[in-house]
Amino acid sequence: MPWKTIKYLWQWQLKSSPAELWPYVADTQRFNQATRLPNIDFTEAPLEIGGSQRIGETSKLGISVRYEDFPFEWVKEQEFSNLRVFEYGPLARTFARLTLEPNEAGTLLNYYVEVTPANILGYLGTPYQFGWEMRRNFERVFRQIDEALQGQEKQAFSLPVKSLNKLAEKRLANLTKELSNQGYELRWALRLAELLTNEPDINLARMRPYVLADRWEVPRRPILEMFLSAAKAGILNMRWDLMCPLCRGEKATASSLDEVRKGVHCGTCNIDFEVDFSRNVELTFTPHPQIRNIYDGSYCIGGPMVTPHILVHQIVEAGETRELPQARLNAGGYRVRTQKPGVEQWLELDDEAQGEVARLSIQADADTIEATICHSKPPDISPDDGTFSLVITNKASYPQKFYIERSDWYTDAVTAAQVTSLQHFRDLFSDEVLRPGEEIGVQGMTILFSDLVGSTAMYNRWGDAPSYALVREQFSFLQRIVRKYDGAIVKTIGDAIMAAFSEPADGVAAALAIQQEIEAFNAANTDALTIKLGLHTGPCIAVNLNGRLDYFGTTVNLAARLEGLSRGGDVIISEKLRQDLAVDKLLASKPIDIARFETGIKGFDEHFRLYRLVLGEN
Repeated sequence: MPWKTIKYLWQWQLKSSPAELWPYVADTQRFNQATRLPNIDFTEAPLEIGGSQRIGETSKLGISVRYEDFPFEWVKEQEFSNLRVFEYGPLARTFARLTLEPNEAGTLLNYYVEVTPANILGYLGTPYQFGWEMRRNFERVFRQIDEALQGQEKQAFSLPVKSLNKLAEKRLANLTKELSNQGYELRWALRLAELLTNEPDINLARMRPYVLADRWEVPRRPILEMFLSAAKAGILNMRWDLMCPLCRGEKATASSLDEVRKGVHCGTCNIDFEVDFSRNVELTFTPHPQIRNIYDGSYCIGGPMVTPHILVHQIVEAGETRELPQARLNAGGYRVRTQKPGVEQWLELDDEAQGEVARLSIQADADTIEATICHSKPPDISPDDGTFSLVITNKASYPQKFYIERSDWYTDAVTAAQVTSLQHFRDLFSDEVLRPGEEIGVQGMTILFSDLVGSTAMYNRWGDAPSYALVREQFSFLQRIVRKYDGAIVKTIGDAIMAAFSEPADGVAAALAIQQEIEAFNAANTDALTIKLGLHTGPCIAVNLNGRLDYFGTTVNLAARLEGLSRGGDVIISEKLRQDLAVDKLLASKPIDIARFETGIKGFDEHFRLYRLVLGEN
């Protein structure tokens, strides 16, 4: 017989604002663990309409359940909801919805729960499991989050932490001292050791150096280099996470670069994609097993903070029009899409337009989507508080998922492009290369080529041994500057170098520093050197060449050609580099003579607009 649905509504007045509470109450992975819910095994099955069906299985007190976990729906900092329909177990269906209502005292948090029993066990157990235990645990964690935000508690979640054994403690202490002896600040090394000792497993499964550096309020690059050194020493393990370009979730993990494959499948989005070093290969760290073994269990795979770049997610029925009256988007770029790959539109809101948006209308059928912004905001209807009405219309013959997400990728991710263009990484992990024959795209890399003017005459004048010694001194000089500007020397070619930088401005800054400091270098040596430099930026291919991570493609070829146009003492850059905003700002800050010229280049059909940079007097 059908069982009557049991409903609960819980309300808690909290002191913190919805914006403050959201990252914690919407972090369902940690929240569910903190409220002592069991971990769940998830599987995903592809759907013809795009996306996937998620099936969860778990057990508690010897009772097993299996259910379809429908995707969460949410509006950032306002609400989220989740539906589960059970295949077997004591329950037939559960629905939960959390809302955050701002008020003068802070926020009224509402938690609404519907439970439909499947049998007598579910009917008898619901008042205890949901009406008492779940309510008690949820209130405890919601209060702790609020008190942590108000400075009355040390942390928002109380999660179990496994103690290190004596051998691991001693090993960690010795290796922490070793890190400090390598030149890293002792306080940073101790913070890392404290992290590995006191944090719960869930916080150590994917340690992200830039996130920790920002939290510790210290520079990012030294922390990344310390993590790399810690991995070399055996405190940490490196891992390469391959991220889906749609949901941006981690879809595969490689313990070394030679395990990275070009093609990856995302079961959640039901798409195949190619990895790119610049965008969706992220370096993260875990504790070394000799320090601490961690359990990376799943308590939720679909909550809002699993994909924090998605600000709005709604499932809209066929033919339905849904209005969300108090949506909010800050200035920036956004992608509006459905679950079907390619059905998307890009939007840009600047600071002025953001405050004038009255309505964002989104309409989509099976193959197209259209987002229209209305800027007329009647003051008596919609106050000028940055909110607007979001209207979503599904014209397809089936339910569709609608997403509004930030278009920019995470700025706190250490991408493969960034770390493989660091000299420190290449010094420590020269064996970290792709497997032979594998080619991985790099959306953006700045390539620098150098060459010595008159090196043949120098060898004839001074002889091989003295000349080669001077060339080696030059390599050390160039490497020091390349390293300083977050780059790496990919290879040496005779008396020249090829260097790579993940940021265009870093490459140009390094080139200018080389020409600026060459005079001091020459003053300390017997023969004056003149260096030619050329740079270009753009996409390329990462490959394994003779056991070394190398780059190939048009960007590399053009950079090499630009070096050949240098007269020595100058820097030749491409139009694409010149138009980069960070490069333009850099050049405007220095006394540089910038001469534009156009020329044909051997091996290329078109003419190029190029720029010759010559440092002036300060």
